[in-house]
Amino acid sequence: MSSQPEAWVFNCDYNGLSVIQSLGRAGVVVRALDAHRAIGTRSRYARYSSVPDPLVDEDGFIKALWRLREAVDSNPILVPTNDHWAEAIARHRAVLSEGFECCVCQYETVSLVLDKERFGYWGKSVGLPVPQVWQLEEARGDAEIPFPIGVKPNVRRSAGQGSFNARAADQLRFRRCVNRPELDAVLCEAEQADVHVFLQEIIEGRSDAMRTIGVYAVEGRLLGIVYGKKKRGFPPGSGDCVVGVAEEPPKWAIDLAEKSCAALHYTGIAELEVMQDSVSMHNFLIEINPRSWSWIGVSQPAGSNLPLLAYNNLAFGQEPAGLQVGCRDGEPVYYAKLLGDLQNTLLWYRFSDSKDWVLNFRGWWGTFAGKRGVFAEFAQDDLPVAIFSVVQAAKQFIRRARRVLGGERF
Repeated sequence: MSSQPEAWVFNCDYNGLSVIQSLGRAGVVVRALDAHRAIGTRSRYARYSSVPDPLVDEDGFIKALWRLREAVDSNPILVPTNDHWAEAIARHRAVLSEGFECCVCQYETVSLVLDKERFGYWGKSVGLPVPQVWQLEEARGDAEIPFPIGVKPNVRRSAGQGSFNARAADQLRFRRCVNRPELDAVLCEAEQADVHVFLQEIIEGRSDAMRTIGVYAVEGRLLGIVYGKKKRGFPPGSGDCVVGVAEEPPKWAIDLAEKSCAALHYTGIAELEVMQDSVSMHNFLIEINPRSWSWIGVSQPAGSNLPLLAYNNLAFGQEPAGLQVGCRDGEPVYYAKLLGDLQNTLLWYRFSDSKDWVLNFRGWWGTFAGKRGVFAEFAQDDLPVAIFSVVQAAKQFIRRARRVLGGERF
């Protein structure tokens, strides 16, 4: 058995896939842990092991880690890539630290940033540029609540929450209410679904107004940073990144990352989600996610390989001589889910309010031609992922076609 620590990555959607590839290409032995065969588990750079999903069986997940630990010599590096997996590791961090190195912050910090209402009040108290938030009691008793207003669940996915409650929270991911009757209707829906929600100031803009600041920090000290902008997301209003572009981080982004990490005494990989208001052009810190983000695959070609930085720090205590900055050379780097973006720009954006994102094939390819970047599904050195992604894309096409035929818009 090798004395070099393995990296255990979970869960293994595109986020986990990127972490697996970033580490595997550097010669790290990687194990992909998940409750189902997500795309990251297909990578040639990882060996798959099935474990319970802590959303429904947190104790079973922790026991599975210890069973797998018996087969290796050195303490594996645990790298969660999803909120409730990170929460489960953080909750058991004290015990797990006896046999693992955990790429996650202490539980108190993880709990704070995952509770979006608490985070909003905390952010204001330490001087971070967060949107205004209101508790339900305030909303019901305040006739001056500004409309439009956003309604969001406090926590969408929490370890031990159960799949039914998680789906209910996902249905209330973000609701825009333009008047009091709409607000009352959404609050009634949340009460019936037993989902705890809060109100948040609306920051105007589509998904292309989102900025990502990805970091790795140790006890509040920033060691690495990657900055990028969403170019296209799906759904276009507030959906996940489909095409993103990493750039050299502006000073305000570095300052915000340093201030946030210091205030949280943060350790681990994190994503700071920032949104630029399309009216005021001010940048607002929407949330901090205590794990890697969906397009962290851009960090390696951008020159700040955060997964490898985290691994070397946790496994060997190594730190860079100075702050490791993505795109320090000034050249941008794109990240794209090629098959998803091709479908969206040629077809699905036609059934949305973002028809300006509809492109012909030539216009779509012009987004990437002659530029430095990465296609999530089509790495030349990871063919099994490409094959699996084609099957996924076909299934996605069928699901969306059914929704459109049913009269739905995105």
